[in-house]
Amino acid sequence: MKNIVSFLLAFLLGMPAVFAQTRQTPPPPGPAPEIKVGEPHTFDLKNGLKVFVVENHKVPTVSLALILDNDPFLQGEKNGYVNITGSMLRTGTKTRTKEQLDEEIDYIGASLETDADGINASSLKKHVVKLFELTADVLLNPQFKQEELDKLKQQMQAGLASAKSDPNSVENMVRNTLLFGKNHPFGEQLTEKTIDNISLTDVQGYYNNYFKPNVGYLAIVGDITEKEAKKLVNKYFASWKKGQVPTHTLPTPAPVEGTRVAIIDRPGSVQTVLSYSNIADLKPGSPVVIPTGVMNTILGGSYSRLMNNLREKHAYTYGAYSQISPSKLISQFGAFTSVRTAVTDSAVAQMVLELYKMRAGQPEAAELQRAQNMVSGDFARSLENPATVALFAINTARYKLPKDYYTNYLKQVASVTPQAVNEAAQKYITPSNAYILAVGDADYIEARLARFDSDKTIEYYDASGNKVARAPLTIPAGLTADKVLENYIAALGGRANLEKIKNITITSRIISPAATLEMSQIQKGTDKFQQVIKQETGEAQRLLVNGAAGRSISGKQIRNLAPVEIQNQKLKMYNAVLNYDKLGVKRNLIGMERIYGKAAYRVELTTAAGLRQVHYFDSETGLKLREIDIEETNYGNATQVTDFGNYQEVHGIKLPHRTVLHVGNQGIATDIQNVQINQSIKDDLFKL
Repeated sequence: MKNIVSFLLAFLLGMPAVFAQTRQTPPPPGPAPEIKVGEPHTFDLKNGLKVFVVENHKVPTVSLALILDNDPFLQGEKNGYVNITGSMLRTGTKTRTKEQLDEEIDYIGASLETDADGINASSLKKHVVKLFELTADVLLNPQFKQEELDKLKQQMQAGLASAKSDPNSVENMVRNTLLFGKNHPFGEQLTEKTIDNISLTDVQGYYNNYFKPNVGYLAIVGDITEKEAKKLVNKYFASWKKGQVPTHTLPTPAPVEGTRVAIIDRPGSVQTVLSYSNIADLKPGSPVVIPTGVMNTILGGSYSRLMNNLREKHAYTYGAYSQISPSKLISQFGAFTSVRTAVTDSAVAQMVLELYKMRAGQPEAAELQRAQNMVSGDFARSLENPATVALFAINTARYKLPKDYYTNYLKQVASVTPQAVNEAAQKYITPSNAYILAVGDADYIEARLARFDSDKTIEYYDASGNKVARAPLTIPAGLTADKVLENYIAALGGRANLEKIKNITITSRIISPAATLEMSQIQKGTDKFQQVIKQETGEAQRLLVNGAAGRSISGKQIRNLAPVEIQNQKLKMYNAVLNYDKLGVKRNLIGMERIYGKAAYRVELTTAAGLRQVHYFDSETGLKLREIDIEETNYGNATQVTDFGNYQEVHGIKLPHRTVLHVGNQGIATDIQNVQINQSIKDDLFKL
């Protein structure tokens, strides 16, 4: 197994960069810079498309930004199809394959990206005609193909598996569900099942109904005149047919009653990812938007109160920040940090203290001035990006902002008063009606966090935002490791059914953000095994075990497996649990732990050859949830974690149709595609 894991890591993952954390002294306050925002020329096409042209002849580039102002809606059992539709625009047109499209874009040194909300594209001025041609082709002539949909679904599945391995991603997903609920577009969860449910008909239907010019805003920024832009827009977008676009009214999220503490359990985690959040109704263009931004900078910006308290004063974390953004629908305020498990409750106490202090008083003059300068500087730097200027033009029309809103932005920032900052804090930070969410080791932190909950009752959730019961971690009297394993055998289908299986062939798909591989595994008896992993260019690796011998073949590299590797592979065969005595495996029930909120028995397996594994079995279903391989090194124990799920019955036995190999914050998912049992398998197949 070690050899297989090493191959997958080498093939699928790159080396993570290591960033040093250094303390910096904030710059002294300075005067806000003078900024001029380009004034757009505007015109509308007959089909309803609103066009904004911002001339900037200082650089020889032109950028296009198309935004579709569609209402979000509940996607339900097919959640994810809206985003997939946006991605599929870039997978080929009726006149160009994806490869041809990529080649033409690269040839002129352009960029062209699509999503569910529209398109962003840019190129040098001399290629502007080609840029419009390619953008229009992608927008008006998409060719939705099943094979491209399948690829995107696989990538989305891989991304979801990786997200569930990352506590920061889990915190973000579940926080939205807590605030808005699963029956709200902002709170519904993307799952493996909803991705599987997406069809080509769904994609085509969304495109037909929602990609209409009468809800579109097109900004053109750069080395182009209004006359040139109008000519190109009419030539390439006038044929885009308008239509009635469905509208949706978002449900109002239920208010949070009191301060609620929620935990997502990650047993053994050395860190806790923390967030504080509440609903905030902050509309774009509202007079309080700019004071609220200044307030947020004071509280959770680069040189903020949260940073000074949690990092500089108490050394709980490397960083702490807060966030609030205006939305025409509904928004949220949030404060965030990651801390050592041992100081989780102390960090929460200091975070909440800073929130109440922000509400209680006005900032000092120097603190306010520094925040104003930082907001002004960020605004000035954002203008270096043509997309920002385009967005300003679109926002002005979309949200009915005053025409001089961005021109006067810096003046408005400079005029923010201490009283306005305090009023914004009182309005948009509501500690008595909020969620405190912790992603960490619940066994350690739950008792310490209960005091922050209004009724001292903590809620528990899994990584998909499902509320879970917190079963007690008490091993029943008389339970042994062998009894846990017998329950596992029964849950798989029973000893008799397992013993009927003489061989099994499994074909699977390995999915990661980096690549998708095909894997076939053939197991015969208790000591014959073949595994072949293929990529698009051919076979990437072959692994063979035959009795006491084994071999790994990767390209021209051939290596005989060590005895401990052979034994490890045999322990991972489908029927290994029936043969632990024969394999010389000692079993020991060493305790309980929670795996994604489920109480699980921990069974340690050891062999005379030095193999050591810990298996986790659901205390309710008996099925295996997790397996950890432990290797002793000169630098301490190295572990490899694999999760098992989506058990499905095949010929009277249950098999986990999804396994996820965890590598750092990445998850490499393997999905079973087909299972064949008791076929005619010749021994020559395992010949070394």
